[in-house]
Amino acid sequence: MGTSLSRTFSAALTASLAAALLAGCGSLSGGRSAKATDVPATPAEISEITTAVIEPVPVEAYLLTEEQWTMLGRAEHALRVRCMERFGFPYEEPLPVGEPSGQTISQYRYGKLDPAKTAVHGYRMPGAPSSAGGTDAGATTAKERRKKPTAAERMVLSGTADLTAKSGRGGQNVNGGTVPDGGCVGEAQRKLGDYGDAQIANDVNLGSFGKSLQDGRVIAVFAKWSRCMAESGYHYQTPMEASEDEKWLGETASAEEKTVATADALCKIKNNVAGVWYAVDVAYQKQAIEEHAEELDQVRKGIDGQLKAAAEVLGD
Repeated sequence: MGTSLSRTFSAALTASLAAALLAGCGSLSGGRSAKATDVPATPAEISEITTAVIEPVPVEAYLLTEEQWTMLGRAEHALRVRCMERFGFPYEEPLPVGEPSGQTISQYRYGKLDPAKTAVHGYRMPGAPSSAGGTDAGATTAKERRKKPTAAERMVLSGTADLTAKSGRGGQNVNGGTVPDGGCVGEAQRKLGDYGDAQIANDVNLGSFGKSLQDGRVIAVFAKWSRCMAESGYHYQTPMEASEDEKWLGETASAEEKTVATADALCKIKNNVAGVWYAVDVAYQKQAIEEHAEELDQVRKGIDGQLKAAAEVLGD
């Protein structure tokens, strides 16, 4: 089963900075901004973004949404169940997807923006389950109740009985049937088109974010934000430096974290940090999407085909 790219602010930031450093793009604070010939224009009037990013970023059209991941996960699970039943075995793994949270790629892309929420959650995701919560304990108990699969069941599921191998070629005869290549897992993935976010779409997503961090317009608005934070006694050069402060590594948000996160959000609003950042980020995305139009068109067609196959499996 495919796995979605984590799309929160901190995950996108980490990946983008790593890519930027590997490419020799320089540092944020003292490095050069993007070359003038590579810098796309932003709209004449930049929208004001206060407590939430409403509009999606363009690349979202080429990446699976949470709802689509859930649908494809349900379809793959159903296909595995049916395949195992053909060989006379139950499939006891629980459905590996939960209910969609409703988050979009752009929602936390530019950090926490709502002071009312940061005052309660700090830099944490609202509604994120505690590591000590009942959900994890329940999942552990359910896992313990499941019986250990036999060698024949492992062979049918993955195409091999070898515990050290993730999958095998199949071809074995089990209960009168021939095990497919990769077992029932492989068969299910092939029927759904081996779904997952395409590399080109991920490259556009992270690439535009990384370029935005090197753009003079974003660096300038970060400087305004930094001066605003200093007025409240907090000394950070960028919003990322504030949100990634090691002082916030505890399991719950401290009073100090909530205070700093709220000052951060207020300074973002005062200087329209998210509005400028979004405009620059989107400009780079549109530029990249235009350059890779044919590839991305195939990505879109592939997603449509995968969703159609999933709907047929689920009878939707």
